[in-house]
Amino acid sequence: MMVLAGLLALDAVLHGVLVARFGVRENAPFLVFTVIYAGLAIAVFLMVPYALWAVLLLTAFGLIGLTVTFGKVRRDKTLDVVIWGLDLVILIDTAYLLYATG
Repeated sequence: MMVLAGLLALDAVLHGVLVARFGVRENAPFLVFTVIYAGLAIAVFLMVPYALWAVLLLTAFGLIGLTVTFGKVRRDKTLDVVIWGLDLVILIDTAYLLYATG
């Protein structure tokens, strides 16, 4: 659980870096997910009930949204690829934790 909380915190930081680097106007969804991932990191750290389900659903939603809009963005996409990979790792880790504890 602590590894997942750390991954979520890192994801929040990466989203924040992307917003700080490229501006809020075109990257408002990244700003929203910065707050979401920070909240999820705290919820997982505090072992809030159903936090893993929230992580699974919101990360899947974010990953799908990032995949759909990936080609539309006209800037350097290196950080987007790192975030995409980290989201995938978070999904796998969360699914494993839900399977192992369920």
